[in-house]
Formats: sequence, C-alpha cells, structure tokens
Amino acid sequence: MGHGVAASPGLRASFVLLLVASVGAKFAIGNPSLRVVETTMEKSAKAEIATFLNRQGFRVDNIQDQTDSPFVLAIAGSCHLIAMAAAPQGWHRGLLQQLAKGQDQQLFVYGAAVYRDQPIWLTWTDHYWSVLNRYAGRNLPTRLVLGIVASPTCNLRDMPWGEFPELP
Repeated sequence: MGHGVAASPGLRASFVLLLVASVGAKFAIGNPSLRVVETTMEKSAKAEIATFLNRQGFRVDNIQDQTDSPFVLAIAGSCHLIAMAAAPQGWHRGLLQQLAKGQDQQLFVYGAAVYRDQPIWLTWTDHYWSVLNRYAGRNLPTRLVLGIVASPTCNLRDMPWGEFPELP
C-alpha cells in the first residue's frame, strides 16, 4: 500500500504566499523584453485602429504627423471622432472624459461589445492573464480596449466591432 504525503496547512499557506510573492515581484520589476513588446503593440494598435476606421468609411487624419500621440482622429461626414487604445487598467478614462465636449459620446469597445464605461474588471483580468502567459512562454493575442470620443451624430454602436482584429 502506498502512503500519501500530506502537507500541513502552514506549509501549504507558505507555498501559496511564496508563489504570489514570486509572481508579484516579476510584475513589479518588469521584464525589458515585455516593454519592447508593449511599445510595438502601441504602434500596431494605432495602425490597426486607423485601418479599421478607413474600412468603415472614415478619413483618418494626423496619424503620421503626430507619431507620439496615442490618438487617431477620424471623420466621416458630420461624424468626428478621436479613438485610442486605452489602458486595460482604466487609466485613460479621465483623459477621454476631458476630451469629450458638451454632447459628445464617450464609449469603450472591448471584445466586439460597446460599453458606456470601461469594463475595467474584464479588461484588467484579460490583460494580466495575457501578461502571465507571456512570462510562461505562450503568446496569446491581445484584445485592445478602444476608448472613443465622438460627436453626437456618430452611430458607433452599429459598427462591425467584431471585425476589429486582435494583435499578435
């Protein structure tokens, strides 16, 4: 008969704390190769936003003139909008609120769904799951959080957001 090895509750708790501290330290210290990936993703995100809006009939302005700007400006008839890849942690919500004037719409698009306010728990969890997988050597596609401020004449809820690509 085999004898099972049982760990004490204290040993189990110590192991869990050690695991959490180890993973937390990796997030806090950061990984230089992940920073390069994030910078490349920011540039790719801006290009993907512009490409998507062009396919929907928008004319994209100032994307080459302001390479440091995270914003994509687009116009289609009387619809004017500013779009950006928003931080999954919700850091850009205040910035987008400041950009909205009067009757402007502010919305977030994530996973082909349109939200009035950013679903931070959903975007945050998905983002850190992706980061954790990168540390483990698995490269999952990244779903962008789009933050958009648009004039009241824009009908953005009916756009085919499901066609917006994920980044590799």
